[in-house]
Amino acid sequence: MRVVSRIFKIVFRVLAIIVGIFLLLSIDAWMQVNLFRKNYATILGYSIFNVATGSMSGTIEINDYVIVKNTENVQINDIITFTSNGELITHRLVQISGNNYITRGDANTSDDYSINKKDIVGKVVKVLPKAGIWKNVISEPQVLGTIFVTLLLFTLVFSTEERKYKTTTYKGNLDALKKNKHEKKKVSRTMKIGFLFKKQQEIEACLL
Repeated sequence: MRVVSRIFKIVFRVLAIIVGIFLLLSIDAWMQVNLFRKNYATILGYSIFNVATGSMSGTIEINDYVIVKNTENVQINDIITFTSNGELITHRLVQISGNNYITRGDANTSDDYSINKKDIVGKVVKVLPKAGIWKNVISEPQVLGTIFVTLLLFTLVFSTEERKYKTTTYKGNLDALKKNKHEKKKVSRTMKIGFLFKKQQEIEACLL
């Protein structure tokens, strides 16, 4: 019981810390989009976007999610995310001409966007196929908040149970214990989990 309780408590604490960190990041992302009115959120130098069209089909499909490193330092053949007329688009960079960057979707037969360097959000570093859950976790503080509170409650329950049963194991009666020094030493050596929580203070008084 004691070992299991400790294992669960450690696991729940680690999960609560991880979820807590994601919760803070989620709140920060929500504030960037909803309070500061940014087109997209940046978290530790990265952004995550949902792909809504099939222009990159074969490489990135509809409803895939891409993790984008926020940088303007991109090279030909990089898949980049950029803004065009207020929209966020993810295409492959095929040509650089001065400050003009030419892009093309992998499923398209011709170049489609000519953009300025300042329009670049960053380059794609990871594709998450059909990973809608990740965007929900990152963008919805309510989801993480619920998970965090649940883990915290479980941690508190296990901590309470462990404190409750960390008592003195004692077999016999207190009157005999008061008169017998040998029994006092025996009880002192057998401090472990038990079920005499209510009598703990009385037993400790006998040992003094």
